[in-house]
Amino acid sequence: MRSDPQESVKILFVAAEAAPLIKIGGLGDYIGSLPKALLEATQNHNTDIALDIRIAVPYTKMMDTRFLETTNVVSFLSQHGTEKNIFQVYATSFDSITYYILENKDLEEQQDVVYTADPSEDGEKFIAFSLACLDLMQHIGWRADIIHANDWQTGAICSALKKANHISPHKIKSVFVIHNLPYMGTGAEPFIQKYKISGAQGKAVPEWGKYLPLVVGIDNADQVITVSPRYAEEILTPQFGNDLQDYLSTKKKKIIGILNGIDDQIWNPETDSFIQKQFNSENMEARKENKVFIQQSLGFQIEPDIPLLVMVSRLDRQKGIRLLCDTLRHFKNEKWQAVILGTGSRDQEELVYALEKTFPDTVRFLNRFDSSFSHQLPAGGDIFLMPSLYEPCGISQMIAMRYGCIPIAHAVGGLVDSIDENEESRTGFLFHQPERDAFLGALEQAFQQYQKPLKWSKIQKRAMQKDFSWKKSAEEYLKVYRKLLRT
Repeated sequence: MRSDPQESVKILFVAAEAAPLIKIGGLGDYIGSLPKALLEATQNHNTDIALDIRIAVPYTKMMDTRFLETTNVVSFLSQHGTEKNIFQVYATSFDSITYYILENKDLEEQQDVVYTADPSEDGEKFIAFSLACLDLMQHIGWRADIIHANDWQTGAICSALKKANHISPHKIKSVFVIHNLPYMGTGAEPFIQKYKISGAQGKAVPEWGKYLPLVVGIDNADQVITVSPRYAEEILTPQFGNDLQDYLSTKKKKIIGILNGIDDQIWNPETDSFIQKQFNSENMEARKENKVFIQQSLGFQIEPDIPLLVMVSRLDRQKGIRLLCDTLRHFKNEKWQAVILGTGSRDQEELVYALEKTFPDTVRFLNRFDSSFSHQLPAGGDIFLMPSLYEPCGISQMIAMRYGCIPIAHAVGGLVDSIDENEESRTGFLFHQPERDAFLGALEQAFQQYQKPLKWSKIQKRAMQKDFSWKKSAEEYLKVYRKLLRT
C-alpha cells in the first residue's frame, strides 16, 4: 500500500452537509468527524496508508458565515445529457482538510435551505451537484482514488462514476453510505432520468425503485455501508427493508455495517463547559450537582435520590414518541421525574405536551433547540430514554453513557451494537418489542438496579469507560479502503 505522501490515497467525501460549514442532522456530524479521525489514524500510527482527504458540499445560504473565509477556486460548466449547470467553486480548510463548496448558478432558487421536505423540490439540485463533483476533479487537477458518497442526495455520482470508469484508465472506487434507508429520494426520480442517469438493474429491483436516487447509489457502488452492523442485517428483513429487502438481499455481499462514533472532545464530562459541574468516572459525587441543577432550573421538587429520566431527540414517529408517552402514563408505581428536550412535527409535540399536562409535577417538555441543556441533561439525568422504532445508529445513547446516564432503549440498529445488556458487563437496558409492556419491563428492571447504589455505580462506570470515539470507526473504514484498492 502507498506510504509515500506524494502517493497518498485520495478520498473525496461527497455529502449534502458537513460540519462545521453546515449541520442539520447526524450526517453533518459524520462528515465533520470521520475524515478528521481517518487522518489521525494514519498520521499518529505506523500504517501502510497515507490519505489526502477532501470534502465537497453544495452551497447553501444557511452556511455558517464564520467558516466562510473561502478562496474562489474555479468556475465550470457541468453538462450531463442535455442538462447544463454552471458551478462556482470555493475552497476553505479545517483540520488539514480542504472543503469544496459548489454553488450552482443555474439553480440559485434551491439554495436557500439544505433540504426541503419534498425531494421533488430539491432533487435536481442534489443530482446536479453530485455529477458536478466528477467534473470538479478534472478542473482542479486532482483525481480521487475513492469517492465516499452519502445518502440519496449523492446516489447519482455512483452511477456516473461507474459509466466513466468504463472509458477511463484511472478507475475510481466508490463507497456509498446509507444513513437512513427510508429516505430514498422519492420524488426525485424524474431528475435521475432527466440527467441521463441509468436506473438500477436486475430482476429484484422493484419497478417503483429503479430510478430512486438511493437505489441508484446502492446499485452502482463498489461498497455499501450502513452506520451500524445490526442495521446492515435489519435492512435485509421485511420489518426494516422498506420493501427493498429482496433487492438488498441480492447485494448483501457488498453491504457491511460500521458503527458511528462521537466526538469525545466535544462530549467530555471532564471539560464540558455547558454543564454545571464537571466530573469523571472516579468523581461521581460531583455529578450529583448536575441533577440538582436540573431540578432547580425546571421547578422540580429537589430530591437527589428520585430517578430522573431524560430524553434529547427530534420528535418524530421514528423516535417512538407515542410509545414513550403511553408507557410513562402507565408507569405509576414508582416515583420519578422526566425531562424531554426536542422539537419536531406538531402531532408528536402535542403528544408530549399532553403528557406534561397529565403529570405537571413530574414532567417537563422543553420544546426547543437548546445546546446547553442537550449537554446538561445527560450530565445530570439518571436514565436516558430511547424507544426508537428503528435506529440506524443513534449517537444519543453513546453521549448518555459517556456522561453516566444509563440508556433504556428499544433493541434495534445501533442501539444493540452500542448498549450491553448482559448482567456482568451491563451498560444499559434493552427491550425487544416496541410495546408498552416491554418498555415498562425495562423501566422496572432499571429502577430495581437503581435502588442498589453500588450496583448502579458500577453500571455507570462501565458505561463511561466505553470507547465510542471515531477512532474505532476510522480503523474499520481504513480496512474498507484497503480492500477496494486491492481489487
